[in-house]
Amino acid sequence: MQKIPVTRDGKRGSEVIVLDSSDVVRIDNIRDRVYIIHTKDEQFYLDISFDSIEEWLFEDGFRMLDSTNIVNMHHVTEYDANKGIVYLGDRRSKATKTASAARIQRKHIENVIQMLKIAKREEKRGIDDENRDYDDWMRSIAATESDEKFLRSYITILAETERKRSEAKIVHMAYHDALTNLPNRLLFHERLNQAFADAESSGKMLAVIFLDLDRFKVINDTLGHHVGDELLKHFGKRLQSYVREEDTVARFSGDEFIILMTGIAHIDEVTEFVKGIPSLLYEPFVWEGHELFVTCSIGLSLYPQDGLDASTLIKNADTAMYRAKIEKGGNTFAIYRADMNQRSMERLNLEIDLRRALKKNEFTIYYQPLVNLRTGRILGMESLVRWVHPQKGMISPSDFIPLAEETGLIVPIGNWVLQEACRQNKAWHQMGFDSLCVSVNISASQFQQPGFVQFVKQTLEETGLEPGMLCLEITENVAMKNVAYIVDTMNKLKELGVRISIDDFGTGYSSLSYLKRFKVHTLKIDQSFIQDLTHDEDNAAIVSALIMMSQRLKIKSLAEGVETKEQLDFLRQHGCDEIQGYIFSKPLAAADFENLLKENDLHSEM
Repeated sequence: MQKIPVTRDGKRGSEVIVLDSSDVVRIDNIRDRVYIIHTKDEQFYLDISFDSIEEWLFEDGFRMLDSTNIVNMHHVTEYDANKGIVYLGDRRSKATKTASAARIQRKHIENVIQMLKIAKREEKRGIDDENRDYDDWMRSIAATESDEKFLRSYITILAETERKRSEAKIVHMAYHDALTNLPNRLLFHERLNQAFADAESSGKMLAVIFLDLDRFKVINDTLGHHVGDELLKHFGKRLQSYVREEDTVARFSGDEFIILMTGIAHIDEVTEFVKGIPSLLYEPFVWEGHELFVTCSIGLSLYPQDGLDASTLIKNADTAMYRAKIEKGGNTFAIYRADMNQRSMERLNLEIDLRRALKKNEFTIYYQPLVNLRTGRILGMESLVRWVHPQKGMISPSDFIPLAEETGLIVPIGNWVLQEACRQNKAWHQMGFDSLCVSVNISASQFQQPGFVQFVKQTLEETGLEPGMLCLEITENVAMKNVAYIVDTMNKLKELGVRISIDDFGTGYSSLSYLKRFKVHTLKIDQSFIQDLTHDEDNAAIVSALIMMSQRLKIKSLAEGVETKEQLDFLRQHGCDEIQGYIFSKPLAAADFENLLKENDLHSEM
């Protein structure tokens, strides 16, 4: 944009004022080298050669319409061809300035005005693709225009339109996420800061709502990042359609989204809004035949009670989201409370220690016997990882397993457990306990990691354990995600000779037809059904039905969490094959489990 040096009276020695060319609407030649420069409200004087002024300001949209004036075409709003006048503003206003336009140039003026109108639309469309109709129209004018001066005008307008469109794209890219086209973190911060003043003046609250997709890493690792990207775009569109017009939804980073909700009179407005978000994910995301069921964890903080600045509100909403994900298991929401910061710091420290634990050999495996209910003899054991912290001692799996899943550490930890359990079982085989089958829990991330079947095969080869002496346990919920992939992997594992069991059966939403497709070796009945077995008729009916179903499908039934003789008698009466639980033994360290094997006084324990 050019700067135009002018004076108020046109006299030599007068104070020079610099105008932006965009503020100028018209330039009139009053005598040789002297021009009147018109803005919308004022006029000034300019002393310069007339022959060069149009060329000087050409790129800024100035055109000579007749022998006495040059007009800034960006200010032209209307053209009266009959009167030979262009209006430089609202025609209805008496203050609007006009300029004369030679009738002989009517077509040229009409073309320029039409082009400028389209250019304004294109500027607003800046983030979209090019307007092919506009470009084609421009080319058609260029092909038929013989006047070089007019042709140059058209090309200049086109170039200016492209420049503004490009500038708009650059600005949009700076403030929007490239994948989802939602506002990005920078724009969210700006809108949040702007919202504080409105909240202060209105006396109403605003909310920051932080969302994170649960187990999104599994989708990326299994199906590829391109599928994960499509899921993020899909979820972003659903969020955008769900929020109110006055709210802002942004992609914060990775699989994290954030919503700014304004004008809140009561917290119930926010909680009702948040409760509706999971419904956006009820329908599966379908990709090339794969039905992907995802959930999200949500945390929210409120202004002014939970923070007075953007960073604090976002941090506290993030903290609440982690409570929903880690402590509540995901697929829910949590409202920020002050004591969460302490727990968040404890979690951070625990995560730091967890990352070091594998390298420092702080993990160990405990083994719980799996017992043949008919003979009372140990036929195998479930391997259960334990973390012995150097300062805090034994840390409960319920504290570190969810954290390991969230951080992705569950894969290296799970792989270590698999290798160590196979190595230990082979050692017991060499001691004479060669009928033992070791069961290892496999997480969703671990089961779906690339090359998992090959890893199992390599582990068996390195430890020398027979494939039939290894049983991989997957939960019902893991089995129900991406069923086609799970079935294919199971079949490959069974081809190796490895056994498969379904854990926690009956606690999810699987169809019995899937159990038939999986063709597992063992169905483990969840301990939640066993606990109330003898005084809850519904639980008793479920357990007996599961045992009968296992018999019909010719697979083993194993009851978890057996603690009383009454439970044992019920299971034996209904034909359950195997049990595990405190009635026989709690999980034991390897040395203690070895002693239990050597005692071999199993029937007395029953």
